[in-house]
Amino acid sequence: MLCYARVEIESEEAEKIAKSLSLDDPEWCKCYAEGKKIVLEVKTSKISSLLYALDDYLMHIKMCENI
Repeated sequence: MLCYARVEIESEEAEKIAKSLSLDDPEWCKCYAEGKKIVLEVKTSKISSLLYALDDYLMHIKMCENI
């Protein structure tokens, strides 16, 4: 089974945040900017891996927004 999620988050600093987070992207996750949106894409065979990856990205985005 393939699990897929795409999350879009609006941010004034989308380019900077996506650039800093994408450095650690494994091959099954992507983080990039589209205009003023941070886009997260996760494709994996385990739902738990998908949830953990999204949780990790969201925590890091929150931290970056606060800096």
